[in-house]
Amino acid sequence: MNADQTTCDIIEVTATVLRRSSVLGGAAAAVLLATGLAGGVRAEPALSDYAQPALRDFSAAASIVSKNDDELRKIDNSYVQSYRFRESLIQYKEPMKLRVDAKAGFISIRYVINGKRKSTRGMGLNKVKDITGRPGEEQSMLDSGVITPGFLADAVAARFLGLQTLDKRKVPAFEFWYTDEPNSRHHFIWVDPAKRYILRHDVHHRSGGLKMRFVYQQPTQVGGVWIPTRVGMYNAENRLAGLTRYTNIKVNTGLSESLFRI
Repeated sequence: MNADQTTCDIIEVTATVLRRSSVLGGAAAAVLLATGLAGGVRAEPALSDYAQPALRDFSAAASIVSKNDDELRKIDNSYVQSYRFRESLIQYKEPMKLRVDAKAGFISIRYVINGKRKSTRGMGLNKVKDITGRPGEEQSMLDSGVITPGFLADAVAARFLGLQTLDKRKVPAFEFWYTDEPNSRHHFIWVDPAKRYILRHDVHHRSGGLKMRFVYQQPTQVGGVWIPTRVGMYNAENRLAGLTRYTNIKVNTGLSESLFRI
């Protein structure tokens, strides 16, 4: 692996630190719907039920509260380098436009994702690439603990796993994966049913088994949207590897499209 590729990997990881058709005819469907309602049967929850359509744009300052290089290394060596960038400005605009400006001392990097294109600038790089079919690089508000319509529209398939116990209460749990990526990683999320933010997000290896876990805490309501202000990243041994805090959170300020120009 050359130096430029290693640098790209570190920068791409930094972002994470800091994103159905009926076969029934109309008459038959109407009969089934009426029967279900009469019998008190409720439709199974969908992941879209917990999206935040009110969020049009978002910005926040992200700072690293703590990190443990040994525990980060158990996830991937590149995370050790990415956590050097202790301060960053995150800006997001629907659908699927993301900009991150991060600093480590006198070193700064910027990357922008706009649809299926991604640009990286800094640390000697000035690169634009097509990320079609690589949803792992299409970081979104999911990484900040919020589900948006733009994310759900981007070739995501999901299934409801039922109500599961998390922190002594029953909450909806879902599994999702990307349909446009061969052998996609499978993700598992637990959501707060009232505030509609992600409580926990487990990312599995492509071959199965836990790779890393994100835990979202201390939500605050901004512009009618609940946003977690603390994000903990844990390795497969459930050991805290890094903790990030969000401050100066703003929602729906009308971020300019020029910020996300590639």
